[in-house]
Amino acid sequence: MTPPAESSDAGDLVLDVSLSCAWCFADEASEAAWAILSRLESAVAHVPSLWLWETGNVLVQAERRGRITAAAIRSFLGLLEGLPIRIDHAGITTIWHDTLALARAHRLTSYDAAYLELALRLGLPLASRDQALQAAARSEGVPLLPT
Repeated sequence: MTPPAESSDAGDLVLDVSLSCAWCFADEASEAAWAILSRLESAVAHVPSLWLWETGNVLVQAERRGRITAAAIRSFLGLLEGLPIRIDHAGITTIWHDTLALARAHRLTSYDAAYLELALRLGLPLASRDQALQAAARSEGVPLLPT
């Protein structure tokens, strides 16, 4: 693995679904999570393209469990649509080689490894509530934002 790249976008970050969906559920969001949302007033959140499907899955599962209504989902998606979120469309080489190598090295799912790979490639800090992903990020020298 290569060391994290130098970032030129002060304030930008890689955002994972565990943190972005915390904004939807009052019992999951911390002050630090809200601070990251506020940070996006002047910064860009970078996400792998799978973030779209992961977000949708979290929301539909929460709706099936009666934890959220369809109206609340529409409202939350409106919030997300208004944020400066840049979707990274990594190519096959990145996905099948770099991401899988990180998944193997850190015993992560390939989904979680996609966030780590993006943070490494862009040289940006990671915002995640996932403990295994946080541990892997620390091991790879990726800065973590308080969540």
